[in-house]
Amino acid sequence: MENIHTSKVLIAQSYGPSDVLEYHDITLNPLAEGFARIRVKAAGINPIDARRMTGEFKHAGLPQTFGTEFAGEILEIVDNSSSFKVGDAVLGSGNGFTHATIIDVPVGNLIRRPENIAWEVAGSLAGVAQTATTVLDEIGPINSLLVHGASGGVGSIIVQLAKERGITVVGTSSKRNLEYVNSLGAIAVEYGDGLTERIKEVFPNAFDASIDMVGNEQATKVSLELVKEDGVIGTIAGKPTSSKRVVPFWVKRNPQNLQHVLDGIEAGKFAWEIDSTFPFEKAAEAYSKILEGHTRGKIVITF
Repeated sequence: MENIHTSKVLIAQSYGPSDVLEYHDITLNPLAEGFARIRVKAAGINPIDARRMTGEFKHAGLPQTFGTEFAGEILEIVDNSSSFKVGDAVLGSGNGFTHATIIDVPVGNLIRRPENIAWEVAGSLAGVAQTATTVLDEIGPINSLLVHGASGGVGSIIVQLAKERGITVVGTSSKRNLEYVNSLGAIAVEYGDGLTERIKEVFPNAFDASIDMVGNEQATKVSLELVKEDGVIGTIAGKPTSSKRVVPFWVKRNPQNLQHVLDGIEAGKFAWEIDSTFPFEKAAEAYSKILEGHTRGKIVITF
């Protein structure tokens, strides 16, 4: 019989490059009321996971675990009011970490995985879908949006959600991702020296808002130059900025927002790309790659 009480968990006991990552077997506590125990099939990596590994972003002490999203199968459930049952394929947000073989998750975080959605796609959506929706909801009604890092996970979804709301979007990316960003519905502009001038050529008006996915000084500087004085300049990068005008956004969990994005992908309305996948045993390689940048879509760990 399968041991569903022990999980292999990715842990870092110090800060540094990806060789600080270790695998530890932990014994799980008895499953609490309102929780489901999940055998993880796939889990996305977000840039902030890698920045936590290096110590660039610190929000908790050591040792630390990683991952905020997953897809998998229910092994056990303690919730008499739920329609979920053992064996169901689900996806959602974790309860502290998801880069592990077995995790315990609040039932309220779960939605069902359609059979035609691959595990690696399902496991990579919760963070980006809910973050992108949070940003747009908190910015409020706007007509134009500048997205720095539009080809990445959150960037590519926020472009499409913004277009769905009738917002004109200009998105920056590396040269190799310009065509992809255009295909999402944004006006794509290559970042680098002269970015302000290139953006003005394609969108001469002041932007209502901007959002930075990458966390560099160029994004801050360009936004300060191009966003109207009463407009919102936001970031999800989790990095310190040089201007108090830059507002950090943090994800608000909402399974209905995740369901909306999942439905859009299933229907072919929203595009979604997996940049690359790595087996759990090679998580260090996956973390190293995400730190290199230039990601198109999402990097995913599979189990």
